[in-house]
Amino acid sequence: MKQGSNLKSFLGAGVLTALFITFAAGCSAVENTANNADKAENAATAESNATALEDTEDVYHEEASVSGGDEEAEAALTETLTGTTEEAEPDAATENEAELSEHDPVHGVYLSAYVAGSTGMMDEIISKMDECAINAVVIDVKNDEGRVTFETGGELVEELGSCEKLVRDMPSLVDKLHEHGIYVIGRFVTFREMYLKNVKPEWMIRENGKVYTDKKGFCWIDPTNEEAWKYIEEIVSDCIDAGFDEIQFDYVRYGTGVKENMIGLDGEGKQEAITAFSAHMEEFFSELGKPYSLDVFGTVIGSDTDRKIVGQDYAGLSVHTDYLSPMVYPSHYYDGSYGIAYPDEKPYDTVRHAMDESNDVLDAAKGEGKDVKAQVRPWIQGFTASYLSHYIKYGGQQIRDQILASYEAGHKEWLIWNPSCKYPWDELTEEKLPHFEEAYEKALQKKALDEPEAEKQKAAESVSSGNAEN
Repeated sequence: MKQGSNLKSFLGAGVLTALFITFAAGCSAVENTANNADKAENAATAESNATALEDTEDVYHEEASVSGGDEEAEAALTETLTGTTEEAEPDAATENEAELSEHDPVHGVYLSAYVAGSTGMMDEIISKMDECAINAVVIDVKNDEGRVTFETGGELVEELGSCEKLVRDMPSLVDKLHEHGIYVIGRFVTFREMYLKNVKPEWMIRENGKVYTDKKGFCWIDPTNEEAWKYIEEIVSDCIDAGFDEIQFDYVRYGTGVKENMIGLDGEGKQEAITAFSAHMEEFFSELGKPYSLDVFGTVIGSDTDRKIVGQDYAGLSVHTDYLSPMVYPSHYYDGSYGIAYPDEKPYDTVRHAMDESNDVLDAAKGEGKDVKAQVRPWIQGFTASYLSHYIKYGGQQIRDQILASYEAGHKEWLIWNPSCKYPWDELTEEKLPHFEEAYEKALQKKALDEPEAEKQKAAESVSSGNAEN
């Protein structure tokens, strides 16, 4: 029996096609210095980063917009998954009751609400999950268009008309997933909006007196608007009532085009605002008795510039959430990142560098006295970035390489992102996946061997430097 316990982003090397959704990118921060020339250069760098992030933001609904009622689309995807359309009979609940514990490592995949709303597709996916190591799903509960994807009965949702029932009976679907030992996470698109633009304009960030709209057509809820927080809380509560084990906030940030003169906050102020929202949600989820997680740009781990653009303080957020999910897709790093010529071609190396950097940042935060509580559960790449000049096809081996990199960095949990919701199930079995304990132990042994050599090299360089000075 299984136990269970997207911005998607990073440095874009090219313009994302409609197949890939809001992956955003940034570049490394340029350190501020005292002289005016450097300040001007830094300002230009920040503007360039914001443009790069916004240029590569994807629109999730463009790829995953197959309606659950579209019989042809449903049949096509079902055939892609296994070549059969027969519905799988779930095992009896008494025999397969989900044993969900906070200590069970989550190994999950993203599923759009359109896929989740199709009984045929979900039965096929569940049957595949029964045979492999995937034990969790991340399902849209408030999607990229700002629509609540199932009937909640919430007063504000009803008043605003924001429900679009893509999943006919969410509680029954969650129950069915639990019967198969599958941990169920609700993906909640937080501050990026489309539906509420004309329904609740007073909640939105404004520019020159009008609701600000980015070049993708999205508006952005003001993260400091506490009335909007109540709306978020209502939906979350209804998700928990529907049986979700965890809620994952995506787009818990500012839009990349939001400027200081629009909101009266600089980069530091943006980070304080997002962190304040996270701290509030920490208290709210504590009352609910459920965990919550945050999706963040991978580049905010090491880039001060990107943190200021979107308001995501990686170390600060780690204090207030149960899980941080940095989006470390190799395809979204610029050529040369981490010293890797073409990151998409090196999934293991890219993810390992990113996860080691995450460890360094959080260890430093602990050393500064921060009460870091978040576990790191990265999003890894499950799609082929054919829009790049230099790319490789991503299948089971490339996914396993990223998992191994995460394991060796000390992280047991991971999520796979593919906007088309197609995964190489047969390549993700217990037999084929790396094992955490073995991988982590080998990494520790290698580190123990490497450190003395590094110290020797450092000492040699010091002696050489001293001799040169003399």
